[in-house]
Amino acid sequence: MSELKIVYQSAFLYQVELAKSKLASRGILSYVKNEFVNHVVVMPISQNYLLLVNEKDWENALKILEEIEENEL
Repeated sequence: MSELKIVYQSAFLYQVELAKSKLASRGILSYVKNEFVNHVVVMPISQNYLLLVNEKDWENALKILEEIEENEL
């Protein structure tokens, strides 16, 4: 089993979900870490949401997200 690596992070969950959708459209599975952290803790905390991919997909996922970011500018 390959390890998971962080491919993207943001303080805003919607940005992580958008990146996850873009990777999924290219066939790369990803997982959001800290998605429910604000539902567990009573007081608001500043915790980045992390998008994780399998180590074998990491380089390809980075390239995809970089391409998308360049095209959005």
